[in-house]
Amino acid sequence: MNKNDFMGGVVFVGLGISILILTIPFPSLDKDHPGPSLFPNILAILFIFFGSILLVKAKKSTPGQNLEYSEGKGGPSRNIGNAFFVLGIIVTFMLLESWFGFLLTSSLLLFLMMKKLGTSSAKSLIFSVPITLFVYFLFHKILRVPLSPGFLSW
Repeated sequence: MNKNDFMGGVVFVGLGISILILTIPFPSLDKDHPGPSLFPNILAILFIFFGSILLVKAKKSTPGQNLEYSEGKGGPSRNIGNAFFVLGIIVTFMLLESWFGFLLTSSLLLFLMMKKLGTSSAKSLIFSVPITLFVYFLFHKILRVPLSPGFLSW
């Protein structure tokens, strides 16, 4: 059994169940409109689903492997560094998004994150812009979430 997959699965299933329990008291809207619990419940179900997949993966690992840690390419120190890098990207996004705008900030930070995690420059550029545009149109145009235009303000 792989301990990383097992612990990750338990954490995600636990988070999903906790989110579902915490959203029970959220109010519902009339006329079958989705209420404020819709998106947290979708995330909770996804947490439970993917956490369950990790638990099954942990159980199916090779026999005789007794709750061992599996290390990535660079070992645990590189994985921890990557985690802190992603947290830094999130903080940077929160600080710069209002001034540079969603499109520019997201594209740049997604490009940097993909580069840091080992993707080539060409692939990082090719994928960061369309992914940012997809997220922009999904949230800004379809779901009507106000996103900062920044200094571009078109």
